[in-house]
Amino acid sequence: MRKLFILLSMIPLAAVAMPSEEGAKQCADKHHHMKHKKGGDIPFYLRDMALTDTQKAQVKAMMEKRHADKKNSKSDYWENKKAIKEVTQAETLDEAALEQLIDESLAMKKEQSMARARFHHEMFNLLTAEQQQKLTEKMAKHKEKAHH
Repeated sequence: MRKLFILLSMIPLAAVAMPSEEGAKQCADKHHHMKHKKGGDIPFYLRDMALTDTQKAQVKAMMEKRHADKKNSKSDYWENKKAIKEVTQAETLDEAALEQLIDESLAMKKEQSMARARFHHEMFNLLTAEQQQKLTEKMAKHKEKAHH
């Protein structure tokens, strides 16, 4: 009787322990979740704009180029960080090498900032005058909301 009671009490536990079919999707590509975002390849600040098909295609091409450029510069940046770590963990500190690596790191950061500014400039100039005005108002409203 006791064994039967234990067996019957474990049946609900087994049902609860079963993995559901509706669980989180596992994607092979670690950045695949970006494809599920609302708006797809369009930056968040342009999602509620009424872009033409031509503008959407241009934005998509610009985003793909920016992604490839960022990927390349990111690998260079991490190689530089690794080299800085190696220099700082050496038995003796080679200050000339460290200074050169830090200068390279600062130059990379400057180039990344310049590339970001160029990208946003190109994106803004892709819009019509009416769309530019709408975006400017939207950003001003967002900035005002953030400061209050």
